Parts: sequence; structure tokens; C-alpha cells
Amino acid sequence: MDEPVWSRRVATTTSSTRCASSSPPASPRRRSPAGGALAAVATAALVLAGAPAATADDGPSTTVVAEGLVGPLSLDVTPRGDVVVAQSFAGALTRVDRRGARTDLAALPGAEVAGVTASAGGVLYTHSLGQGPDAVALLERVDHRGRTEVVADLGEHERAANPDGGTTYGLRDLAQDCLDQLPPDFPATYPGEVYSHPYATADARAGRTVVADAGGNALLSVDARGRVSTLAVLPAQPAVVSPGAAEQFGLPACAVGETFWFEAVPTDVEVGPDGGLYVSLLPGGPEDPSLGARGSVVRVDPGTGEVETVIGGLLAASGVAVDDDGTVYATELFGGRVVAMDPGATAARTVLEVELPAAVEVAGDHLYVTTQALGPAGQVVRLDL
Repeated sequence: MDEPVWSRRVATTTSSTRCASSSPPASPRRRSPAGGALAAVATAALVLAGAPAATADDGPSTTVVAEGLVGPLSLDVTPRGDVVVAQSFAGALTRVDRRGARTDLAALPGAEVAGVTASAGGVLYTHSLGQGPDAVALLERVDHRGRTEVVADLGEHERAANPDGGTTYGLRDLAQDCLDQLPPDFPATYPGEVYSHPYATADARAGRTVVADAGGNALLSVDARGRVSTLAVLPAQPAVVSPGAAEQFGLPACAVGETFWFEAVPTDVEVGPDGGLYVSLLPGGPEDPSLGARGSVVRVDPGTGEVETVIGGLLAASGVAVDDDGTVYATELFGGRVVAMDPGATAARTVLEVELPAAVEVAGDHLYVTTQALGPAGQVVRLDL
């Protein structure tokens, strides 16, 4: 069992390459900041509005809205049809208007920008830097005049509340004689640590903003005065230790068949027409198929915090969107597709096959998706629904 490969960059949680690691299963939230060397290629970014995107031969046609983006992990669409996208690895918040003209609304070199929500008061986004208890974790807004303000200090809330501090991760039920055989550097169990990494946002009612915190493994609520509270802690994600995983990490035979409880890492959040909060989740551990496709979209009741699964079996669930009819869309970063779950359906259907899709949004009759999202050649593509 490996730490989430994709989570290395999302946390700062999202990823770069799908490489295997032989390290013990650390918390999926312990990450170094995204950006770094990839920011150097930002100058190569281009916009080609109206160019045809590459799709499968028998797949639907799409239109490229923007390309040459450096790690486009989050986006939103304004009421006038402009696309606002986070170039997360370059620390930039970029608007692409309907003619393809491009403007950087915020520039934070060396930091991570994500969690984009276009609101009446401007554009909300998250600003993350560093890791651990002292990480910078802010919700910020840039208004229509280009003025930026800090809306809330999410890191301060994490340090005070540590929402998942009462959750135990790891091999919760392993017998003592088996625990004694674990490698000395393998954490049998560990509690939720103090680390905030806000990664997605959504408008809620009464002037509130919902924040998916990929470090705190929780949904937060920020009111109009910037006060932060915990809405829900996402439940730990179980995975059965396979013989292959035991061999990879040097675990004893007695650990095979036991359950390892991974951290639930929220990567996106949307408010559905029913008022529910729809959240895409990384399941912790390796995001490649070695432990199976364990990503999911869940619905969280904002009143009770109750969690139910809407779509399961996703390979690195990285984005979620919900249309006015209640159809739920989700991206599979390593599955290379966008899926949809229609109201009343028992299984999701494939909507689009593309490489490395991350963010997804519904605006009117269009579906917007970021593709090639883990490098300097990211795109935003539009699909007519």
C-alpha cells in the first residue's frame, strides 16, 4: 500500500507522475508544495479558442477553450461564459473570455492555486503553501476590479479544531502478535494530523462557501464574515491488504486479508439541486489499479453530515459536477474518462474519454473539462450536452 501517487500534488494533493514508491503508507496529506519547476513552462501557454480537441474515433467531438495550461486542476464558468481556471502548478488564476483572450487574475509563484468559484462578488480561490501544522491555507477573493482579499484563514481553523483528529487510520483491528511483526517504520495506526490543504470550493446558501479540505479530510463552511466551521469529516476508506501489497511493503503474512483504513481525500465539491453536497474522493493509498478502482463520489447531507455513495469504482476521482436535473458527472484522472450518473440509474455511463481529466463543470448546455492536467500542456475542453 503506497501513499496516493496523485495526491502528491493535490496536497499540496495532486500529482505529477504515476510512479511507484516503496515507502510505508504515510498520511496522504503530507506533501510538498506543487509548482516548482513546472512554473517555468508557464510562459509557453497558448490559447486556441475553437480548435478541435482530440477524442476517440467514435467519441463525441469537443472544442478546445484553452491550452498550454500548467496543471489545470480546478475551473469554473462565469454567468457571461468566461472560463476561470487555476493553473495550480504555476500558482496562477487565469480567466479565458469567450474570444479566447487570457488574463491572469492572481499570481502566486511557488504556491498552489485551486478551488475556483466564480461568484457575484468576484472569483473565490484557495491559496496553499507548505505542509504540516504551519502550512498556509487561505480562502481568497479577487473582485471585478482586480483587488484581492483574504476571506478566511483555513489553516487557523485546522490548528484549532483538527476535524479528523479523532479518526484512527491504518490497521485498526490487527492482533498484537501480528502488530509485533510489522516493519519498524510502518505505522500500524495514526490519528488525523494537523494539516490544512483547501482544494475545492462551492457556493452554498445564505452567503456561505463550502470548502473541501484535502489535508483535513473534511468539508468546511465559511460564512459571509469569514468564520470557519466544520460541516463534515469524510469517513476513512477501507482497503483489504492483498498478498501483493503485503509483499511490496514487507508486511507479514498475518496482515493479508486485514483492512487498512486510508484517509478520505476530497478533491471537489458541488451543491446539487437537492441541496446535498456532492464530493469526489480519493480513497488514500495508491491511485493506480493495484488496490482496485476505489475512488468515489459521495453525497453529504449538510444538515446531518450523513454520507452516502453515489458513484463508486472510480480510478482517481478528481472532479465532480451536478446539473439542474440531478445528473452527477465525475472525472477519473487515471481512468481517462468522464462519467455520468443519471437520476434513478444504477450504473454510471461514459460521457467522454480524454487523457488525465481533472476538473469538470456544467454551464448551461455545456460540459467543461480540464485535460492533460498533470503537466504544462493542460487544456480546457468543452462538450455540448
